[in-house]
Amino acid sequence: MIERYRKDYDGEFVITDTIIRHGKKVQEREWVPDPVSVSHISKRATCIEVNGTLKDTLYKRIESNNGGNLGKHRMQVYGVEGVWRKMVPNFTIAMDDDNLQQMIRRSYTKESIVYTGTRYCLKYPGEFYLVPHGVSFSSAALAVWLACFDGHKEIFLVGYIDDGSDKQAKMISAVNEIMKTYKSTQFIHVTNNNSPEPWKYNLNFSAMAMNTYVSHCDV
Repeated sequence: MIERYRKDYDGEFVITDTIIRHGKKVQEREWVPDPVSVSHISKRATCIEVNGTLKDTLYKRIESNNGGNLGKHRMQVYGVEGVWRKMVPNFTIAMDDDNLQQMIRRSYTKESIVYTGTRYCLKYPGEFYLVPHGVSFSSAALAVWLACFDGHKEIFLVGYIDDGSDKQAKMISAVNEIMKTYKSTQFIHVTNNNSPEPWKYNLNFSAMAMNTYVSHCDV
């Protein structure tokens, strides 16, 4: 993985169609400019995934985080998949087609910037935003990568758990790769339990109890 940032990103070509012409495969491409301009008061962000142990009131409190005195530490929030049913984060990352269709029907895409892959950007033109550089992690890992890509230097991971499943194992591995790539960024796992073992070996990783997070981030 290469350390990349939005400030250096203008957009990219995406393949819109593949056809056979004169016996040869030809790819039709279209330039997709970067339409997102990210500005933040602080360099602090929260990535949040749906987790049955989180109280419903916490989602809304994170959405409207105050950021301390004069809001100088106000966070941007990156929500994963079903989080949109509980709050409106600044950015939402979703790769599930049924989920995306529901967002369109409920006009959610007018409230939050929703990132997805090329396939769904082409399927639903004008509704979603393309994940830069074709990064293809799980939605939970993509949220962390996008927070890094947008230049945040203190990223809190809320609702990220190790339940022993293959899906979560892949997420943990991907986030571990992100931590190793963005060495100047601090990653804080918000949990009252143990953090995934691979993360603990990164010098830019730490863990924080939920009540400490609530106080520290003025949630």
